[in-house]
Amino acid sequence: MTDIKAKVDAAAADIKCETGEPKWLLVMRAITGLTEEPGDPDNPKILAMARYIGLKFPDMKSYTDVYQHDETAWCGLTAAFCMSVANIRPPFGPTDTDKFLWALSWENWMDGMTKGGGKIIGSPVLGCVVVMTRSGGGHVTLFESVDGNGNYRCRGGNQSDAVNVQSYDPDDVVALVWPTAAGDVPQIPVEQRPLLVEGDSGPDVFDMQSMIPNFTGDIDGDFGPQTEENVRRYQASRGLDVDGECGQQTWTALYENTPPLPPPPGALTYEQQSEVMKIANESAIADYGWRDRGIAPTGYTQGMALAFAQSYKKLKAGHAAVVQMARARTSSDKDALNEYREDFEALNMSNEEDGADTLRHLYALMLGQGMRESSGQHCEGRDMSADNVTSDTAEAGLFQTSYNASNASEPEFDILMDEYLAGLSPGYLEAFSEGVSCSSSDWENYGSGRGEAFQRLCKEAPAFAAESCGLTLRNLCNHYGPINRHETELKLGADVMFQAVQDYMDESEAVA
Repeated sequence: MTDIKAKVDAAAADIKCETGEPKWLLVMRAITGLTEEPGDPDNPKILAMARYIGLKFPDMKSYTDVYQHDETAWCGLTAAFCMSVANIRPPFGPTDTDKFLWALSWENWMDGMTKGGGKIIGSPVLGCVVVMTRSGGGHVTLFESVDGNGNYRCRGGNQSDAVNVQSYDPDDVVALVWPTAAGDVPQIPVEQRPLLVEGDSGPDVFDMQSMIPNFTGDIDGDFGPQTEENVRRYQASRGLDVDGECGQQTWTALYENTPPLPPPPGALTYEQQSEVMKIANESAIADYGWRDRGIAPTGYTQGMALAFAQSYKKLKAGHAAVVQMARARTSSDKDALNEYREDFEALNMSNEEDGADTLRHLYALMLGQGMRESSGQHCEGRDMSADNVTSDTAEAGLFQTSYNASNASEPEFDILMDEYLAGLSPGYLEAFSEGVSCSSSDWENYGSGRGEAFQRLCKEAPAFAAESCGLTLRNLCNHYGPINRHETELKLGADVMFQAVQDYMDESEAVA
């Protein structure tokens, strides 16, 4: 009996996934026809499945040893055996009903009780675990297809006392689960992957979602707006054409595990980015309920912290646009620092001198401005109640800025824009995207030429939206309705958070 594991593992090594089918499903197909013995005798092959699991995962041995007769329900055992052959740990929680012999335990496979685990998916894909209720309790099996009556054709054990394929009513299904410890995504040749666009669904979409690093949202095989946002973010981070569609260029990058683009010279290091985001997420302002808007998305607060850290580095380097943002308050009614002078003074935030304090205070105002204009959504499209649909007047992004604001900040505005278009400054799209959901209409831009490029850049490089807003607030603040109506909130907690970022940047660069 001790060579069971070696024999099964050796046989499993011969199973190839050339068709892109999950290995655990191929194992289930290989044992199709296995039948329990009627009456008192037991089929030794069914008992051997329990022995194999115990040898593969020694801490489960005392549990698998209690399985002595094939009259004991064995659908969970069969599923666990197939997962084990595929090097995936089946459910094994602290109580008996959390362990794999209990079919309904597979619904909670993702709850952190095990070292393996699965993830709930929204629609069935080939090989996913199907958990259902039926007369006498639960049942667990693997999805194969949908039959002509709309029922799920599933392959599993203890289906009429055998491993076979049977059809089940989807209304009886309580969960569809995909193993998150499933190893490599099925290796279908990359040239056989189709072009995927919003509205598509199926196994290819599921694979794409699984392959995108740090995918936000449900891995459910449905290509919706949030999946499109993830594709755009991935494309931008890898230097690909950003169109939100997964074609051969994007598939190839996913297959080759293409690393993110390195930060531009002088940009924040990955270590600095991580620490700045941590400061933001642990700050009191991260939990503040903005008036009429609520708590900001995680991505907005941490993204603005990164944008400020980047601007602060630029200020110390003498960058012309940021120097203009950080200049002392002017007496102009187009300078937001002047229009909000009483608010700043009430919080003891002086803007009477050029430099870091004034830049930081400007960002504190911008934090409230972005929540007022877009609720912190970097991909926000134009105000649909307005008729500003030309390339220069259509608003875009966090602060609902339009390109015609550039005239008030020449030449710094366009120079800044050209830097971002050339990839010389990072936009921190991935950080700004956390907790944000974008629709396909949000990504739509209007017109063509420079104005259209500005709209796109504001959404795809939110740090640019922040810096271009900073320039506009200092030179044309009446561009923004919430500033005109004095609706933008200025909070001391925002300045405290940005001060902590500034202090960290000083310390980290002193050490470097």
